[in-house]
Amino acid sequence: MKNISLFFRDSKPFSQLVGLLFLFVMGFILALGVQMLFPAGYDTPASIRLSLVSQCFAQLLMFLLPAVLFTMLYQGGGKCLALDFSGRKWLLAGVAVVIFLLLVPINDWLTWWNDHWDLASLEATMRKMSNASKEAVERMLSLTAIGELVLQLFVVALIPAVCEEMFFRGALQQLFVRWFGNNHVAIIVTALVFSLAHGDLYGLVPRFVLGLLLGYLFFFSGSMLVNVCAHFFNNAIIVLLYFFYHKGTLAMSPDAPLQMPWYTTLFCTLAAAILFVQYFVKNGKKDTPEHSI
Repeated sequence: MKNISLFFRDSKPFSQLVGLLFLFVMGFILALGVQMLFPAGYDTPASIRLSLVSQCFAQLLMFLLPAVLFTMLYQGGGKCLALDFSGRKWLLAGVAVVIFLLLVPINDWLTWWNDHWDLASLEATMRKMSNASKEAVERMLSLTAIGELVLQLFVVALIPAVCEEMFFRGALQQLFVRWFGNNHVAIIVTALVFSLAHGDLYGLVPRFVLGLLLGYLFFFSGSMLVNVCAHFFNNAIIVLLYFFYHKGTLAMSPDAPLQMPWYTTLFCTLAAAILFVQYFVKNGKKDTPEHSI
């Protein structure tokens, strides 16, 4: 295995990208096979639970498996996934969660603005796809028992956070760093791919901004733990909002804009920026591993 890895690591970045895409396609085909065996359904609690399990396996096969195989073949193993669980990384993970919480108002505004785009001839098709995706998510998160909430948090919040961060930041972003020789370009391109991969043009901008933030969190912290915690928190907010909405505790739909005052949005955004600069940018050299500089 070591000799195979040495062979692949000598290949050019473009060849590595082809290899990563090949692994992704293979994982995608396997995921389709799983979903054919366990077709999605949202009519009964049992069918929703089965859909959640199917979704879990799809994430593992499409994103986590290719990322792990890619790092083993092209990057020399798990070290490049930056699986650092030291005390300071937990501190940075906590700060990242606070930053994401503070960015909820500006993210809500970006979501509202992006949702009102006029896509001309693509409007009907894109809107139909976006609405179908939102409806599927709402039905998937319609279960209201505590045990089902745990399942939803695991499948919809934790598993995507782990799998997508391993694939996009752990594998793809570092590949682009070697290709472009510039961390900022690599982060921007990865964020764009991350946003486009979700297949929703009406969520393109907020997901692109999310991808940028996650890219810079990984660059400055050098820790996958920070990214997974931040990504999980972002997903968990949505899961919890839908849970309380379907329980009847929350009257407002999770899809409805918050409509916070502009000064609240500005204050929260500035506070998030200050925390980011203080804990990540100023300590970037301390936390960033050599492989991602």
